[in-house]
Amino acid sequence: MGDKFAVGVDLGGTKILAGVVNLTTGQILSAAKKKTRVVEEGSELVKRIAACIGDALQDAAAVDAKFESKKLVGIGVGAAGMVDRENGILLAAANIGGTNDLAIAEPLSAQYGLPVKLGNDVEVATLGELYFGAGRECDNFVCMFIGTGIGSGIVNNGKIYRGGYGTAGEVGHMIVVPDGLPCGCGGYGCLETYASRTAIAKTVLYDIQHGMDTVLADKIDANKGILRSKAIAQGLEINDHSTVRAITQAAQYLGIGLASVINFYNPKRIILGGGLVEAVPHFFDLAELEARRRALRIPSRKTEIVRAELGDYAGTIGAALLLRS
Repeated sequence: MGDKFAVGVDLGGTKILAGVVNLTTGQILSAAKKKTRVVEEGSELVKRIAACIGDALQDAAAVDAKFESKKLVGIGVGAAGMVDRENGILLAAANIGGTNDLAIAEPLSAQYGLPVKLGNDVEVATLGELYFGAGRECDNFVCMFIGTGIGSGIVNNGKIYRGGYGTAGEVGHMIVVPDGLPCGCGGYGCLETYASRTAIAKTVLYDIQHGMDTVLADKIDANKGILRSKAIAQGLEINDHSTVRAITQAAQYLGIGLASVINFYNPKRIILGGGLVEAVPHFFDLAELEARRRALRIPSRKTEIVRAELGDYAGTIGAALLLRS
C-alpha cells in the first residue's frame, strides 16, 4: 500500500502554515505559508486556508514525482482558539478576526473532496511531539508552549487528554498571584500574565517608561507590546539589565507553574516549546531550576523537563496526525 499522507494546517494569529505530511515518518514533503490577516468575513479566511493547502499540494507534486493525491487521507487543521471538534467549527479565536462560529471543515472538505478534522493548535502540537518529537516513547507528559501566551496539552496513557468538557491543559490560566494582573481570559493573576513573552515585553516597557536604558528600546513595539524572542536573546547576550530582569522574573513564575504541574499531575515528562524557549536557552534553564527547587522532593528529582523538538512545524505535523488518531 505504501505510505499515506495528510495535509496539516497550523492556523495562528499571524500566519497559516500548511504542509503535506507523511503519516508514517512525520516527514514534511512540502510546505506553504500565508499571512492570516484580520478579515471581516470568515469566508475570506477559509479561502486563504484553502489557497495555502493548494500551494502545499502543488509543491508536493513538484518535489516528489511519486506523490499522488490518491495517497492523501485527509486534511487536519489546528486553530488557535476554541473549537467544536465534532462539527469542525472554530467557535472563537481572540487573535483571529471574523472567526466566531466559523465552519472550517465543511467548506474545505467540499473543495478538496477529503475528510477534514479540526483541533486546537496546542493540542495538535502536543500530538506532533507525542508521535515524532520529544514525547516519543513516553505515555504520560505535559507539553507547554510559551509565546504570546502559554498553552499546554496533556498526554495520558499515550492519548491526548481533554478533560470532562474539552478544556483540560489550560496551564497558562493557573492562578499564580491572587488578585494579580488582569489576563485576556478575564481573570487575574494567571501564569501567562507573568511568564509569557508578552509578560517579558511589559516588564521591559515598564523599565523604559521609568527611565531605564535598554538595548530593547528600539526593538519593542510600545503600542502593541510586541517583543520578538530574537531581540530578547540579543539583549541577554550583552547582559542588558532590563532584559536580564524581565527574563529572570518570567522564568521564576514559569518555574512556579511547572512545580504546580509536577505536584498535581505527576507527569513523567514536561516538554517546553515555543519561540522563547528555542531562542533563549537561559530562560529554560532558570525555569527548570525554579521548578525543581519548589516541587515535592521525589517528583522533583524524577520528572524529566526537556525541550520540544519539532519547532515551527509541530502544529503542522500534529494537525496532519488528526487523520491518524
